[in-house]
Parts: sequence; C-alpha cells; structure tokens
Amino acid sequence: MQAWGIAPIPADPPESRVPRGDDPDAPLRLIKPNPPRLSDIMEIVREIEASGRFSNYGPVNERLERALVRDLFGDVGACVTVGNATLGLMLAIRQAVGAADPRRRYALMPAFTFAATAQAALWCGLTPLLCDIDPETWLAAPGAEDALAARYGEEIAVVVPCTTFGAPIDAAHYDRLSRTTGAAVVVDAAAAVGSRDEAGLTPGAGQAWPSVYSMHATKPFATLEGGFVYAADPEPIRALRAMANFGFAAGRSASLPGLNAKLNEVTAAMGLVQLDRLAAAVRHREVLAASYRALLPDLAVQRSTAAVQAHVFLPALLPRGGRSERDDVIRRALSAGIEIGTYYDPHLGAQPYFQQTCRAGPLPVAEDVGGRMLSLPLHDTMTMEDVHRVADVLREICR
Repeated sequence: MQAWGIAPIPADPPESRVPRGDDPDAPLRLIKPNPPRLSDIMEIVREIEASGRFSNYGPVNERLERALVRDLFGDVGACVTVGNATLGLMLAIRQAVGAADPRRRYALMPAFTFAATAQAALWCGLTPLLCDIDPETWLAAPGAEDALAARYGEEIAVVVPCTTFGAPIDAAHYDRLSRTTGAAVVVDAAAAVGSRDEAGLTPGAGQAWPSVYSMHATKPFATLEGGFVYAADPEPIRALRAMANFGFAAGRSASLPGLNAKLNEVTAAMGLVQLDRLAAAVRHREVLAASYRALLPDLAVQRSTAAVQAHVFLPALLPRGGRSERDDVIRRALSAGIEIGTYYDPHLGAQPYFQQTCRAGPLPVAEDVGGRMLSLPLHDTMTMEDVHRVADVLREICR
C-alpha cells in the first residue's frame, strides 16, 4: 500500500484535554465507556430513596424527559424514556404500523447498520427489506430505497432510516417516500445524541414521526442501559408511554399492545448528570476526530451534513483492498496495542440469521464499505497523544 501523508493538525484547545490517567503504553481500547460515577449522582439517589419511587415514570425520569426535549429539541415536542433503544424501536415500529396486516409485511432499512434495527422489526412480525447505502454518506441510498419501493410498493409497512454514526438523514426524502408508499417512518437515531444541526438541534427535532435514541454506556451520552423516543407530535409519545407500561393507558387494564420498557430512576439520574456533560464530551471527540482526519488523509471518512457530529469511534475506509488486507491491518495494530473495530461489518445481509429472515436488494456498496471499514478508537479519556499513537501505528503498517 502507498505511504500515507500528513495534513495540518488542528490545535488541541484546553477544554478538550481530558486526562486518561493510564499508562501511555497500555493497550488503547476501541471504546471506553464513561458514564457518570455513582458518587456523582448521590444527591439525586438520596432524592429517589426519599421519594420511594424507583421506576414507573418517577419524578427523576420526568425531569430527564423535560430536560431532553428542552436541551436537544428546542423545547418542541415530547419524549418518553425506555429501558434501551432496541425496546424503543420495537415499541415505535409496533405503534406506527398498528395491527398485523399480511399485505404490508416489510420494514425497509439499510443493510449497513447494527443488528438491533432488523431484530426490532422481526419482533414486530415484519420482514426486514434491506437496501444498499450511499458510498460517501454511508446512509441508505435514496436510489436503492426508491427501487425497492417501486418493486414492493404498499407491501412496505414502515421505513426505518438510520442516522449512521450520528449523521442526519434527509427528512424531505422520507416524507416523499412515506407519501408514495403509504408506509410509516420510524428513525433509528441510536447514535445521534450529541449531533447537532446549524440551529443547534439534534437530528429528528421537529419531525412528527418517532425517532429512537440510545443512552447506552458505549455512547457519548452514556448511562448504563437506556434510551428514549422523541416526536414533535406528542400523541404517539402518549401511546408509546402506555405501551412501555404493559399497554396500560389508564389504571391497570391493558388497552394497547405492551411490554415493560420503563427506565429506572437511578439510570434517569445518570442521564440528567450526563446531559450537562454532553456538549463538552462531543467537543472533545470532535477535536480528536479532526486530528485523525489530518494525520490520516488517505483514509476516506463519512460525508455528513451535521454541524456537529457525535462520534462513538472514528469510522474510516482503507483506500483500497478488501477484508483480508483490512483484517491484517487490525491484527498488526492489535499487536502494537491498538484495538480497531469494523462497524458495521458484516452488514445485515451477510449475517446468517438475517440471510434466513430478511429480503434484500443488491448490496454492492455495503459489501465494499464493510470490507474496507476501520473503526478507530475515540472516547472521552483519549488524548491527542493517543491519536498520534494510532496514526503512527497505521502509517507504519501501511507504508
């Protein structure tokens, strides 16, 4: 492989310096969860103990939901917390499509995403219909979606676009796709908390359809396990709140399909603390990501319309080659103490269970992107020196 160059490196502002406190020669992990420590939330924990409410949409959870709508969505709309984002997707898809209809059996989604998206649709009795992705944005390719929509038409019950790696989707495109197919839209926005548009709003703000977000420990908005569903229209959120509580809309008599998806009060307390830290964490990660791009300009990175993008790691493509060359890079990096991942390879269409349970259009771009994907370490406790260390190792391997 041809040697890689170096572009100008951005400055490291003081607010981005988060000391790692580890041995600089210790293995550098791909993802290092950084949720609030229990000692950081003890004041709220004492409030929880005093209230006697540990779950069931308690007062701390209510505070978190209000804060999320205010801080992330411009105080427009409503949200409901859930035990994790996969449960949120299951509920939102089930609420959007209504009762099972054998004539509308498909959930259109990109092949290049996490397994939870397809699993949620399958749990709702739908068949995932996998489409290819755009070679630069790595989001679902509009042309591929349109081709499947033309073929399957009203058999598509729901379209599930994904904010891949925190990148915003084209809302106008999905408005049109929904109108032409009659399908509902539910957005898998698990990785989008912390991403912002030019107005400072989170992807999904102002949209009537539900978007589902993650508060998993591995995300920039890290708790333990958790998530939430947002919509500008409060009506589906009211229904989802009842569905997440066994379908109890009033009293203890089920009037809707339901399960137990409620978030406990201690995790909600962690969310409140983490929400105050989110902007600083995302800024820090953006500085590190910019440094990666400068140090490794021969790696292709995602094209995104986000003004600010929340990074769980830095996804980048090798300029050429395939899985065998990529896997060799990962093995050699690991021997040098650098853990590198391959999100999302294998894509859904290459996973055995989904090969049996899904339908798919042609997926050449997902296959190519997946085969060249490197997920580079990027987390709250990394330093600029860590980024240089990763870049030095990769340039040595690929020179």
